[in-house]
Amino acid sequence: MSTGKEFATLQARCALAEVTLHKLENDHGNVVYIVSRWALTRELADLDAVAAWLDRVLGVKP
Repeated sequence: MSTGKEFATLQARCALAEVTLHKLENDHGNVVYIVSRWALTRELADLDAVAAWLDRVLGVKP
């Protein structure tokens, strides 16, 4: 996943789960995704990783 629509969809899914999702550039110039929920903040490399993390947090079974 890497398109704007896919990001917006995941951002909406995150919002429904009370999770924030941000797309940022790290110190090395790479795009990373930051998810935050309560006191947990995690950096993820791509939108596939965000989707997998969100599924784990929400307890979605594959």
